[in-house]
Amino acid sequence: MLNSASSYSPAPPSHSTRIVAQSSSRARELFTLPDYLRLWLIGAGVGIGRWLEFLALGIFAYQVTGSPSLVAAVAIVRMLPYVFCGFIVGALADYLDKKRMLALTFLGGSAAFAVMAGLAAADMAGYGTVLVAAIVAGLMWTTDMPLRRRLLVDAAGIERMTAALGFDNSTHYATRAIGPIAGGAAYQLFGIDGIFLLSAGIYAACFYLTTRLNVREAAVSGTEGETRPSLLELLLPPKELLRSRRFQVVLGVTIVYNIWCFPIISMVPVLGEEQFRLSPALIGALSATEGIGGTIGAILIGLWAGNTPLFRLYYFGIFAFSILLLTLSAWLTLGMAVVCLLLIGASAACFSATQYALIYTMAPPKMRGRAAGFLSIFIGTSTIGFYNTGLLFSWFDAADALMLMGGQGLIVTVILGMFWVRAKS
Repeated sequence: MLNSASSYSPAPPSHSTRIVAQSSSRARELFTLPDYLRLWLIGAGVGIGRWLEFLALGIFAYQVTGSPSLVAAVAIVRMLPYVFCGFIVGALADYLDKKRMLALTFLGGSAAFAVMAGLAAADMAGYGTVLVAAIVAGLMWTTDMPLRRRLLVDAAGIERMTAALGFDNSTHYATRAIGPIAGGAAYQLFGIDGIFLLSAGIYAACFYLTTRLNVREAAVSGTEGETRPSLLELLLPPKELLRSRRFQVVLGVTIVYNIWCFPIISMVPVLGEEQFRLSPALIGALSATEGIGGTIGAILIGLWAGNTPLFRLYYFGIFAFSILLLTLSAWLTLGMAVVCLLLIGASAACFSATQYALIYTMAPPKMRGRAAGFLSIFIGTSTIGFYNTGLLFSWFDAADALMLMGGQGLIVTVILGMFWVRAKS
């Protein structure tokens, strides 16, 4: 619901929170659509590159500096483009050709990583190179929601949006499950210069797939029959949309996920070593359980969640995540950790599969890029989340830290749920 002073009226709840029913057979038809298949493969490639780099950059940074805090800084630097560039990228997506923007992103990323591979091969790479690589990777990731996912939904059609994003998220979690193992093996075999070169090759392949897209001109421009916004309009936040109470709640749920939910994944190695005395290989396996749960959850959403209100899945994912953290804090055993991490992955899949779908349906077509870009700023709050999580696990034992994270997140989640109910009334 908007403030009474505003003349803007968002899409009715039946449009913004529901899409038509889908059967599993219709969902599988997605992969017969050439554009959807290409964009899905691009997402898989980017996911592989992301997790290869994530682990390899951390290993190299620690070898160069010997400082855990500087290794943690790499993850924070990687998220900064969300905060400072997310809205700009989204605004440009409302004005420029999204396919060309995406192609240029991959071309630039491939070139940047090729240069870094050359520096590493010449033994000229250091901690500064790692930070540059993290920034480049972060910049590329800010384009995923306003560009690639927008094109993916356009290719699939709004009637298959939940299935399209569900299957897309399944590749994200699958690469997250195998990434730590593959990244460690690749680093051991090829070194940091090999990782940079492999990333350059992945992004070059993504560039080629992007040039093969045949998206309709209306979908590319994003106007869908409406007048394209002026450059002056793009400099301003989407005020009409920001006044929407429902949109504000969606942003609030995003903050909860990035401050009190997602950062807990970074503490799995701490739990594995300090609480369960696991070997490095078993710690990697424990870390992979969250990705396995997310993969299964995302596939199930793609197959059967087409008739479920979007916000219900979005909200349930965060609510369940918080409950699972509290459960794990009460029974902190290895078996319970495996079960909870599997379910946490499935819960996170509910959140991530519907996040962009909500933005896509709530925002007018000419504002979808800016809405996604504005959301990216709130995704960047994970930098606060990582810092907060590190402090909690430094000040308290693991069980108490988990209880505090789960409890704080649950309280805010319940309050946001109350706001959502009032906004719909």
